[in-house]
Amino acid sequence: MNRQIPEGIYHKRSVELITSSPVFLCTLIILVLCIYGCGDQPSPVRAPQKQVAANTGSEPASPLPDTAVEEAPEQEGYIYQQKNRRDPFIPLIVPKRKPIKIEGTRAGTLVSYDVGDFTLAAIAQKGGKYFALLTTPDNRSFTVNKGTAIGLHKGKVQEITKNKIIIIEYSSDYRGELKPRKIILEFHKGEVE
Repeated sequence: MNRQIPEGIYHKRSVELITSSPVFLCTLIILVLCIYGCGDQPSPVRAPQKQVAANTGSEPASPLPDTAVEEAPEQEGYIYQQKNRRDPFIPLIVPKRKPIKIEGTRAGTLVSYDVGDFTLAAIAQKGGKYFALLTTPDNRSFTVNKGTAIGLHKGKVQEITKNKIIIIEYSSDYRGELKPRKIILEFHKGEVE
């Protein structure tokens, strides 16, 4: 029962298994290609030298020394060639808000923008009444006063003071009931005191 197996049999079998595996063969081929492929260094490319035309006059043509031949200056750095690629400095997504078209309204009016899109540019007073100048994301300007209809949700300007505009919008809640929502547009801090 206690058989003695020669040591060389297991060693031969394991070597045969390793050398017959496809991973070993691929690794061996890649190693050989790397060794032979990296051995040669590319020779530097020389710029073609200009030939000097011979004089046809009475003077004999004298060969110019190598230092007299003008060589083109070498360019330094990397030059990006766009070809069919996109510009890497332009963002992939450009946010652009367009006015929403609602039935019965003209595009580009006060009721075709959301109230959050407006920015307060100026407030002026004339005869005890305040007027405000609002700008849109597409650089359009509108003058509003108390009671002006504004926004997508049937909002109205409720009050204009010297520092802010108060707008009341009506939106429906989860039950379908109209609820008022108060929106205040103010100057950015640091612009007007």
